[in-house]
Amino acid sequence: MKKTWDAACKATRSYWNSKWYMPSVLAVSCISAVFDIDLIGMFVLAALAIVMLVLCDDMMSLVCPIFCIFLSSIEFYRDYSVLTDYMWYAIVPFTAALIFNLVYYRTPFVKGRFFYPQLAVSVALSLGGLFCIPAKQYFSPSALYFTVGSGFFMLFVYCLTISRLKAYKRSYDRVERLARAVFAAGLLAAFLVFEFYIDNAEEFLRKGTFLFFKPRNYVSSVLMMAIPMSCIYIKRNNLNIISMLFMYVGMLLTGSRSGLLVGTLALALSVAFVYITNNKSRRLYNVLLIIAAIPVIYAAVKVLPELYAARMANGFFNEGDATRIKFIKFGISDFLAYPIFGIGVGNLAHFEIFKAYTPGSIVYFHNIVIQVMASLGVVGIAAYLWNFCARVKMFWENRKNETLIFAISYLAILLMSFTNPGMFCPFPEGALIVLMLSVAEVKFAKQ
Repeated sequence: MKKTWDAACKATRSYWNSKWYMPSVLAVSCISAVFDIDLIGMFVLAALAIVMLVLCDDMMSLVCPIFCIFLSSIEFYRDYSVLTDYMWYAIVPFTAALIFNLVYYRTPFVKGRFFYPQLAVSVALSLGGLFCIPAKQYFSPSALYFTVGSGFFMLFVYCLTISRLKAYKRSYDRVERLARAVFAAGLLAAFLVFEFYIDNAEEFLRKGTFLFFKPRNYVSSVLMMAIPMSCIYIKRNNLNIISMLFMYVGMLLTGSRSGLLVGTLALALSVAFVYITNNKSRRLYNVLLIIAAIPVIYAAVKVLPELYAARMANGFFNEGDATRIKFIKFGISDFLAYPIFGIGVGNLAHFEIFKAYTPGSIVYFHNIVIQVMASLGVVGIAAYLWNFCARVKMFWENRKNETLIFAISYLAILLMSFTNPGMFCPFPEGALIVLMLSVAEVKFAKQ
């Protein structure tokens, strides 16, 4: 029995460390999307994650399949509550496998430098809405997903990740491996956008503008975090510039205006990172930049304004932006009415004007500053500010090594959060930032 167990563990770890792991996960998601069997693909990846939990001590192996599961779920973006009939078939065995992993592969508990800032955020999220939010709304599944998911569960993810990273030595570069997982997810996100346009090619050609892609901001958030991961691959092989452009074009096709601005910034910073750090190919990059200059200018001046015409009325804004202005006003009034703990993340007080609401979601203020002020009050402001300063300090200390690509991703999703949920989404955005910070923390500690 022991020999069989050891052989199974060895085979699983070999698969995880092979060059086929990320591509195979990506292939499952792409194939399930093409044949419209997304739910089956999600269960296949959930089964893979369960196997990895049982037979492998490396929690990093979960990043790619779980990330791809969340991306595949955009098929149900109009109503996530549809998934509640099926998700327990995956959650129950996954939880059992996680408990087994925590016990069988247990390691000494490590707090890490972000333990107390994240603990403060967790407490603030839990106290949000105290004396204000109705109990039914506070304990609703969607509200708990965001309060617990971004709070104490994220603290659990951080402690587990940092403890494992410091307990086990790996033969691979952790920054590169995490970048590979996010890179694969970014390719999937872009693939899903292109697939949407292929399925609706006739309408796209007829209208001549970007189509209505409902999960545009969610997908563009993922893509702007994935684009910087291309830097690792480009330094190894310049042909991977194509992959970076593939993700960027996919992000543009979502029609997200925030994606256009912030994603272009992420692309520019990523290009600058590659240009500065890859001296051997500097001459090639100079040639490519010169060749690309005219097409880029033409696209910015002529092509993009026409494609984004349906998303803009007066310059960069459209009629829907009036709702976001209302949210700012409501957010300030909510903060003044409940300055200590706010109205709570799950509060549905402004449900009637939140046009983007989908069952299984919450009411967003579409601005992280207003969201924290209104939902969590002064307690939340202090907690999030502490957490933010700790993260910026970490990235600043690591500014001269390759973990700078994580800083670009963090900056991108932070800026995205000023117009969209962004970092307020526990998965994948919030969890991914925690993983990046954990890997950067361990990397920095070894230098």
